[in-house]
Amino acid sequence: MCGMRFQFNQIKATQAGAYLLKRNGGNMDKYIWIKMLYLADKESMFKWEEPITGDSIASLQYGPVLSTVYDLTKGDCPTLREYWQTYISNADCEANRISLKADPGVRDLSKAEITILDSVFERFKGFSFADMKSHIHSLPEYEEVGGGSKDMPVEHLLRTNGKSTEEIEEAEKRHIQMKVAEMLFTKT
Repeated sequence: MCGMRFQFNQIKATQAGAYLLKRNGGNMDKYIWIKMLYLADKESMFKWEEPITGDSIASLQYGPVLSTVYDLTKGDCPTLREYWQTYISNADCEANRISLKADPGVRDLSKAEITILDSVFERFKGFSFADMKSHIHSLPEYEEVGGGSKDMPVEHLLRTNGKSTEEIEEAEKRHIQMKVAEMLFTKT
C-alpha cells in the first residue's frame, strides 16, 4: 500500500483551533493547544479513519504535532495564512501563547468533531506543560527524535495504537476509494 495521505483543510483546522481557544477564554499556551489539536485529530482517526484537520503528523522533541498547524503558529506557510491569520494569532515568542483574533464559527465542523474537541478540551484544560509533556511522551506512537523532527506516517500511528495490519490495509483501501469518489464527483 502507498499509505494514507490527507489534504490539509485550512478552514476546519482554523475553526477547530479557534474553537479550543474560545473554550479557554480566547488564548492558551501554545504547547497545550497544539497537543490538544493533535489529540483531537488522533481520536478522529480512530473513530472515522480521517483526521479533523487533514494535517500530517511530525514527531518533534516534545512529541507529535500537526505539521502545518505548528508551522502556522510560527508565521510560516504563506499560501495557507490568509484565512488562518484572520482568526488565530502567531505564537507570542515571549509568553508562548496563541490568541483568538476573531471567531470563525464552526460551520465546517460536524457535531461529532465538535464533541471530540470538547472531550479533549475537558480532559486536558488543566494540564501544565509538564503534565502534557508527560502524557504525550507516554503515548505508544511517541518517538524520541532529539532536537530534530521526523514525519509520522498515519500507519505508524494506527499500528502503535493497536490496529492490525489487516485493519490498516482496509482503512487505506477505504481512503483510496473515498479520494477516487471525491475526484469523480467534485465539479471543477
